[in-house]
Amino acid sequence: MTRIAVLGGGPAGGSAALALARGGAAVDLYLPARPGEKPCGGAIPEHVLPRIAGFDPSALPAIASPEALLENSRGHRLTLDLAGIRVFRRRDFDRAIVEAALAAGAVPRRARAERLEAVEKGIRVFAGGEARTYDWVVGADGARGLSRRSLGLIPQGDSVGLGGSLSGLGWRRLVLAFPEIADAYLWIFPRPDGASVGIAYTPGRLTDGAARAALDGFLDLHLPTGWRDLPGPRYRYPIPVFGPWTLPAVRRALGHRILLTGDAAAVADPLTREGIRYGLLTGLWAAESLLARRPNGYPERLESELEGEMERATHARDLFFEGAIGRWAVPVARAHPGIRGVLNDLLACRQPYGGLRRRLLRAAVGK
Repeated sequence: MTRIAVLGGGPAGGSAALALARGGAAVDLYLPARPGEKPCGGAIPEHVLPRIAGFDPSALPAIASPEALLENSRGHRLTLDLAGIRVFRRRDFDRAIVEAALAAGAVPRRARAERLEAVEKGIRVFAGGEARTYDWVVGADGARGLSRRSLGLIPQGDSVGLGGSLSGLGWRRLVLAFPEIADAYLWIFPRPDGASVGIAYTPGRLTDGAARAALDGFLDLHLPTGWRDLPGPRYRYPIPVFGPWTLPAVRRALGHRILLTGDAAAVADPLTREGIRYGLLTGLWAAESLLARRPNGYPERLESELEGEMERATHARDLFFEGAIGRWAVPVARAHPGIRGVLNDLLACRQPYGGLRRRLLRAAVGK
């Protein structure tokens, strides 16, 4: 029987461990000692969830299909009924997918993986004073985790998420703002008993101080007075976006019997910086490759599924944040229901970047 170690208990690690255990592999799941929140909205497209066989998040606290408010730097605003997404607290979602993996037969290893060592036809994981040998490792331990460090992979092209999770706030509206400062955008995502707030930007194009000032001003505008005193963690995290560095790193890791997934693989959307969906999917694809005894096919799967779409996202980022699309999308969508429908589908991750321009043009002329 193939023995596999999964490092990390987030969406990528949880989905990989669940699929592997259901497929009959012997899986050890190495879990972080203190799983925490991240500067993300926590929104997941509902159409992705049924793909995670053996996982039913319907009982988890969530905000379903919230109303969305979009605003740009010129004061234009647009309200959408954002159908088709579900917003979770990350600690709830991550814990639930890990519990599903353990129920399917994955073995929890509640010690931090400290070192990886290549052995003949395998890889050894050192954790908690013990060493265990596996056929393969699924690296799902993040942008700065052991999987990448052991391979000498340096961060490239990261965006940053700066924000926090605010508790004790009754909030039900999703707010996105595009302030026309470099490639940044701001958000408030409703969550059960609170909200996730933040700004995403690229270091070097915007300073941390300018980003924090923009975020504070945005939250002062939308949230009740006193929001600064609300409990909840504040944080600054790297967002490893897909780029020319992604597939070479995944191929390099494969040669060391490691399949990088999620943030460890750098697969976040370059425009939206959304990564939960791609964490879930890459975890599944890694598991499917291992169960089919075709691990060499994993980089090919990422290339075929993601490369073209992510290249289009990179191009769209420049047009959106600093070009005409970002300047006029909100006011045009207000006046045109066809454009509004396209924007709704894009935000709910039903509309890929491929074909987006064609659909926008057709919507504009009423076809």
